[in-house]
Amino acid sequence: MSRAVRAGSLLAAGALALAACEQVPSGAVTRCESTQVVPAAVKTDILFVIDDSISMDAEQANLRDNLYAFIDALVAAPVANEFQIGVTTTSVEDYGATSTLGQTYTGGPASGKPFPDGALIAIHQSSPGVGVAGDIVWTAGTGFGGARILAASSPTLVDDFKANVRVGTYGTFKEQPFRAARLALSERIADGTNEGFLRDGARLAVVFVSDEDDCSDTAEPFAIDDIDCHNPAFKASSLDPIGDVVDFLHAPIAGESREIVVASIVGVDPASGEPSCEGCANNACGTALDGGLRFTELASALGTVRTRTGSICDASFKSILEDIAGLLVAQSVPLEGTPADWRMLAVGVDRAGLAAIPCTVALDGTAEAATAGAVYTPPLAGRPATVTFQNACRLQQGDRVQIQLICAG
Repeated sequence: MSRAVRAGSLLAAGALALAACEQVPSGAVTRCESTQVVPAAVKTDILFVIDDSISMDAEQANLRDNLYAFIDALVAAPVANEFQIGVTTTSVEDYGATSTLGQTYTGGPASGKPFPDGALIAIHQSSPGVGVAGDIVWTAGTGFGGARILAASSPTLVDDFKANVRVGTYGTFKEQPFRAARLALSERIADGTNEGFLRDGARLAVVFVSDEDDCSDTAEPFAIDDIDCHNPAFKASSLDPIGDVVDFLHAPIAGESREIVVASIVGVDPASGEPSCEGCANNACGTALDGGLRFTELASALGTVRTRTGSICDASFKSILEDIAGLLVAQSVPLEGTPADWRMLAVGVDRAGLAAIPCTVALDGTAEAATAGAVYTPPLAGRPATVTFQNACRLQQGDRVQIQLICAG
């Protein structure tokens, strides 16, 4: 049964016609007519955390102008991806903030409105897809409004996304992207502000975009100015430990453990990926105001399989956005229907320029699973059965998946 129309480049074969065999293998299932197994779509919730300080206008425009590459790559993934996207900013509080001061915008079209503190935001549009930079949709008594959670199926997805990344340049100079992300995925979920963003069974991707390093501090001594935030010794001793961020991402979020991907477009050398900025020892990324030290430390702690890092100094973000979308290619495919016997599954990958790649299938938890091309996991805790591609069968952009259900008789 072909599912190509439904899932873009995804191919799935349903139950094959029974084929007569001279000898039926021991334990083979011989009645298939009541079982049908086809791949289902995956769900991915994608959070963009974008620096809205004074130096970010050109970088926000660069992001807006290349979002098509990100969306196109997501849509063309080998496995159908029911993604949704939300945007927040790096503004949580100013230096020296109190309970009444340093919590709101003091200039620009959002003057007098509160910092998002991790709330998903929408930007007013002067025409479809043209955001009025920094003009956050917010109303006293109602709070943040507008198109804040952008579904893949929305007819205005591209226009709304292009508008929402124009978060403006009137935010605090104390960029706190890690803190904003944690608030977006915890307190703002709990209090209902970001209700609907984290879906049951969805993967989670967090994408940071900033020309400064993270300066998240939730305990004294607090950073009092940019000098503190740019000081490697202060970062190491006084800012929220990178290990705390890693622990948060690994722990259940909104009640469940999630497959996590983290990407950053920050102050790094475009060639080496090392922290780089105008005043850094490595000044290859001259438009960054501080090197992305903490972003590279986070990526190192999470590992290369789950992270991507690009340079905020790139003339075009097209390549890194495509790379991030490639990182979001699902390797675990949920199944609609459960095979009566996992040994009935025949799995393969069609890859451009190559013969079809057959994938040996093993049962999760068995010794054979480590070397198999595909691993079958039975339904668990209300979740559907899955097939996970790995080793030579690990999925890439442009691949087509084949899953067949066969039996003897």
